[in-house]
Amino acid sequence: MKVYLLAAGFATRMYPLTRDMAKPLLDVGGAPILSHIMRKVEDLPDLTEVVVIGNHRFYDALLEWRESCAFRVPIVILNDGASEAEERLGAVGDLAFALERVPTHGEDFLVIAGDNLFDFELLTLYEEFKGRNMPLLVTRHIDHSPGQSPYNEISVDVHGRVLSFREKPLDPVGNLSAIAMYFLTSGTERRIEQYLAGEGNSDAPGHFISWLVSRVPVSACPMVGTWFDIGSLEKLDEARAFYQP
Repeated sequence: MKVYLLAAGFATRMYPLTRDMAKPLLDVGGAPILSHIMRKVEDLPDLTEVVVIGNHRFYDALLEWRESCAFRVPIVILNDGASEAEERLGAVGDLAFALERVPTHGEDFLVIAGDNLFDFELLTLYEEFKGRNMPLLVTRHIDHSPGQSPYNEISVDVHGRVLSFREKPLDPVGNLSAIAMYFLTSGTERRIEQYLAGEGNSDAPGHFISWLVSRVPVSACPMVGTWFDIGSLEKLDEARAFYQP
């Protein structure tokens, strides 16, 4: 299995903190967010390689991070060429960029947003994924406020098969949402190519997942533990309080 970590965003909502620091390299509990993620993914039993997709502005900093770490698998750092937010490829665009340069070569792959912090182990999710032999989403329960949801919304049947996936619906009715962690079967990279060739949204990965759910069987499994999406200074403070040494 390969792991692709999406770390090419510019985190403009967290300026000025992230103007000169990549969000995935922000310190939480004495270590960069990416290091926390690596400590989890390197426990996957058949992991062969980790690919970090960064942008041009923070490429050197990501290289320095890699050199400062000691992990059991090779880490490839890619530069998507973007120096400003207006030049970004988007999360799906970055994933396609990475898959072209570092192909899966027939391996299954895991995609994780580089600003996700979680304390649960991946082994149980990995075993579910391997047992079901289809793409697997990791879910959590959410509470809705009135109006459009800031999250995606999914529904599943009693066997954990995804019935529907809506990205930020205007009229949310369910309380199940997928986090930015996707176990994908070998061959899904071709689906990503098809999606982008059809002018699919290259930014939020939920748009691709919604498209995928309408075409192939996809399953879901709930996370058991704590997860932070570091999308604001407030969430960063919450994570730092949770991970304080």
